[in-house]
Amino acid sequence: YRQEVEKTFKNKIERMKGELHLLDAEGKQRNKHTFFVDSKNEVETFDLANHLNVPPELLDRVYNRPTLQTLETKSIKGAVEPGSIKKLARERKHQYRILSQRIDREKKMFIISQKIQTRKDLQEKTKKVKVKKETANSAAIYKFESRRKR
Repeated sequence: YRQEVEKTFKNKIERMKGELHLLDAEGKQRNKHTFFVDSKNEVETFDLANHLNVPPELLDRVYNRPTLQTLETKSIKGAVEPGSIKKLARERKHQYRILSQRIDREKKMFIISQKIQTRKDLQEKTKKVKVKKETANSAAIYKFESRRKR
């Protein structure tokens, strides 16, 4: 039963990772995009929004940055209204928070299952030597005397 629960936890985590793609994850290195120009005058007058053909309010987005032509021809959810962009960002942040909580919970469940297995192993009547003490992050480690099974 425990293995089935662990498997469902892992499946949910993998599904959420697939949906979110970790687009705006904190700690992730920001992408760099370098544009080359010929003169210093072009550097000073360089307009990123015009060069990428994107509305200026959508330059902050790293993902799903629709062009002006796309906005004119198709309606894209949350692309034009600033309120909806903030709402989508808030929902995405909430989903990332849920994902990180699930990952933490899965790690804790793994540690608890290791501790339970260690206690089951200790119930056997064999000689054992403690190698490492139990902590909040890991189970205790024991070395058991090797015994030939007949």
